Amino acid sequence: MAIEGLKSYYQINGGLFHAVSEVECERIINAALTIMETTGLEVQHERAVALLDKAGCKKEGKTVIFPRNLVIRCINSAAPELVLYDRFGNVALRAGGSNTYYGLGPTNPFFNDFETGRRREAVRRDVTYSARVADACPNIDFVMGLAQISDCPVPISDVVEMYEMLTNTVKPVIGWGVGVEGLREQVEMCSAIAGSRKDLIDKPFAALFPGCPVTPLIIPHLIYEKLEYCVQSGLPVIWMSGAQLGSVAPVTMAGALASGLAEMLAGVVLSQLIREGCSIACGMVVLTVDMSTTHSAYGSPEHCLGESIVADLFHYLNLPSMQTGGVTDSKLVDEQAAIETSMQIIMNSLSGGHLVHDVGFLDGAMSGALEQIVMSDEIIGFARRITKGMKINRDTLALDVIHEVGPGGEFLTHEHTFEHFREEFWFPTLIDRQLYSSWSKTSLDMRSRIHNKTAGILAEHRAPALPEEVMEQLNYILEQAQTRIQ
Repeated sequence: MAIEGLKSYYQINGGLFHAVSEVECERIINAALTIMETTGLEVQHERAVALLDKAGCKKEGKTVIFPRNLVIRCINSAAPELVLYDRFGNVALRAGGSNTYYGLGPTNPFFNDFETGRRREAVRRDVTYSARVADACPNIDFVMGLAQISDCPVPISDVVEMYEMLTNTVKPVIGWGVGVEGLREQVEMCSAIAGSRKDLIDKPFAALFPGCPVTPLIIPHLIYEKLEYCVQSGLPVIWMSGAQLGSVAPVTMAGALASGLAEMLAGVVLSQLIREGCSIACGMVVLTVDMSTTHSAYGSPEHCLGESIVADLFHYLNLPSMQTGGVTDSKLVDEQAAIETSMQIIMNSLSGGHLVHDVGFLDGAMSGALEQIVMSDEIIGFARRITKGMKINRDTLALDVIHEVGPGGEFLTHEHTFEHFREEFWFPTLIDRQLYSSWSKTSLDMRSRIHNKTAGILAEHRAPALPEEVMEQLNYILEQAQTRIQ
């Protein structure tokens, strides 16, 4: 049941694992298109309504009806990948195809203090340390703030967060905005580092997250204003919804995905009407509601399944996607955290979801923890070795080596082993493989090893410092932001 006007990229972009078939993708996409052209979405900003009206949408009461042909046209015009660079102008990630990248998440109101282990309100230094730890972890590809800063005024907390990320990592960053003013100041900071606004747009090392629609099917006034600015800025944009099954979305997975996809595609339409061809990565945080507590469950198998299906849907549409992983409902970096984080990361990696955020989250997205970043980094490395697969060629089949060694021989000392073992084997930094006799000299358990590694990063790792003149510009922008709210 192909969708008229849409080419399927399901087979071209798909990962090693498909949660749903190509036909099932088409059924969900068709359902989302039907929601948009029959139920519609409530769009609260008059500029957005006028833009949609000009493009052929109809207003019926509070809702806007999206014609199917318009939605399909905008899907086809959106950029098929989202490219981000590092601070030095090198390509850091290409979110598209089946490439999978991992990064932190934003806005946890609480943080597990690294020194005391106690849960407390998140503060500015938590962003500093999170960015520094992420910068040191080889399998963390992009940085978000992880903490909702409580020790500075809320209206500029987003700007302070971007300042701390930019000064503590060279990796790509994703910023969010309390309002348009904060987003504009963040772009000014990034432009100062890049050299100019044009240089930043040519090689963006930052993407912008304007916030989420209100599920179900509402695009609020402020969210549109921020989306509009983000698209106009020329930087890549992140657009996500929260499909909580049985709460603000149908309890059935298929219904929740169809409703959430309608919200995502509405963002695609608006972005393309603002700036055709712009890069926008969409996603859904697919969560169940634990009916015994009414709390959202990040560590559920349904969450893993839902994120994999989202990957399949956006592979079909040939659009970059934002996934969720590296998060746990556990309040500590413990065995539960390890189980839930591992299942999410392996599923995301096998499914080929593009930008997997929320690494470092505890307590169902209420708390952040540095040790959760470090543990997740190890798990991602493990998963990446699996998805790397193997090479099959004359050299790797090693028939001549097998013949040379012959029956009863050994390969340990053979030159072929020395030539290949580093690329064939993954070497952990936290997982223990020692003999008991060696391990027993310290008897360190996994939690202790994670803590010690994190402490080492905090003590020893620093991102390369920005030039003095750039720091002066960043400080000036931050001072102006502080003046703005006085």
